[in-house]
Amino acid sequence: MLSKKQMRRLINSIYGAGNQYGKQLERLYRRANRQIQGEISAFLSSQLNWAGQPSKDDLEDVRAELEEASSESVGPIVAGLLAAVTLGHPKNGDVETARIALPMVRVAKVQHEQLARIQQAVPQEVARATVEQNRVTPELHRVPYNYDVMLQHQVSDSVRQRVPDPANINRNVQQTINRVRDVVKQASQSTDANPDWAKQVERIITGGKTHGGASGRAKMIVRTQACHELNKGTIADFKARGVKQYRFMSLESVNSCKDCTELDGNIYDVDDAEEGVNLPPLHPNCQCWIVEYNDDDYGSGSDLEITEDSWFPIPGNQLLFWTFFGAVDKEH
Repeated sequence: MLSKKQMRRLINSIYGAGNQYGKQLERLYRRANRQIQGEISAFLSSQLNWAGQPSKDDLEDVRAELEEASSESVGPIVAGLLAAVTLGHPKNGDVETARIALPMVRVAKVQHEQLARIQQAVPQEVARATVEQNRVTPELHRVPYNYDVMLQHQVSDSVRQRVPDPANINRNVQQTINRVRDVVKQASQSTDANPDWAKQVERIITGGKTHGGASGRAKMIVRTQACHELNKGTIADFKARGVKQYRFMSLESVNSCKDCTELDGNIYDVDDAEEGVNLPPLHPNCQCWIVEYNDDDYGSGSDLEITEDSWFPIPGNQLLFWTFFGAVDKEH
């Protein structure tokens, strides 16, 4: 079984990395917001008719930009934008929608890269921790001679568990594009000389002062994926080492969600682990974890010392997000 030190290090390496990705996303969404607002301002200043016909140069320019920004991960988003400016009779509104979408497409590509790195790195972190602990206490933390092969086999088998859908990234971005487009369309048709479109766009993209918006949803996807990969990898490690049972661990506080609190301390068979039922994540933003359980000693790491300094509530959400050793900036 992992020591408390190893458990802390493992959890911090995963949830702490997820928080760093979250900070990166915040910066990217703020920059996208500035770029999009600049594009909108230029469009409104041009006084082009939303339903008017764009010039051939504008169409060619935006098509080239979309093709350059496209990749397999964001293909569905780009395909829809290209169809709008290529097929039928494109309007100025179609071109403007594509232009305000481009910064969001680039952000989506980074999000997909983040999830790919998490999916690759977390099983390696779990394996590293268990091999290191085996060197320290081989009589307590046993590892079979073919551990690497067995772990890979178990990780491959675990894909049958419910997995957070990476398509959530594209869905979030597409919804953001659609909402911003509607604001721009309304502003372009408004007789008000100073419509409040800028604040509306900021709220949609970054959440403004509420810390929500598309940026908040993007961070939620990363946090949930990190939790999924940690606990999926831990279950695979347990099966590879022949561990039969585990204990569900949740931080108990006034802000903890009811479902996780009710499962805290419960013991389950490894073979019965089911994500969303008795294996984290139980919900978006879930940051619970599991520890090895034995009849004589339910495992070091199950009594990790966690204080209020180790966590912070997610703004606008009663579900708890926490981490160890101040890895999370409480201002976010």
